[in-house]
Amino acid sequence: MLIPLKADSRFEFTNVNCTSYEKQIIDYEYCYLKSINRTYKYLSGKIKLYEVPLSNIKVNFRLWKRFNGYKPFLYNITLDLCKFLVTPKSSPVANFIYESFVEYSNMNHSCPFKNELYVEKLPVDFMNHRFTKILPFPEGDYLFEFLWIRSRSLIASAKIYCTVS
Repeated sequence: MLIPLKADSRFEFTNVNCTSYEKQIIDYEYCYLKSINRTYKYLSGKIKLYEVPLSNIKVNFRLWKRFNGYKPFLYNITLDLCKFLVTPKSSPVANFIYESFVEYSNMNHSCPFKNELYVEKLPVDFMNHRFTKILPFPEGDYLFEFLWIRSRSLIASAKIYCTVS
């Protein structure tokens, strides 16, 4: 008699790197991972806006997977952030990523942005559920890269490294 085995995947944050290229427009106040104990880890980041209201922003989302160095994997999407926030379902992939952090963020309104933007205490357990149960990812090391673009100029980036094991 064969007994089915249950395979469990586990999502973990491994690193985060946030960079501002135009500090007179936008700058990171903080960007970090915090591990409270072996089972509770979260991600937090806060962007200060110096040119307000901030609108006309494009975001490029890239997904990378580590194969002897990080290589492009599945997605490289650029979208007008303001248009996307009006109709999030216009891009199912971007909407899945957006829904992965919006509950822990103040990015739940349309443009223009007038205050700082933040993601506060995004727990690894929430991400684990999304990336192993809702949309199961294959095992491996991943990089979620977000590039903020204004007038064809890169103003900031955020790189979130994680692993699915």
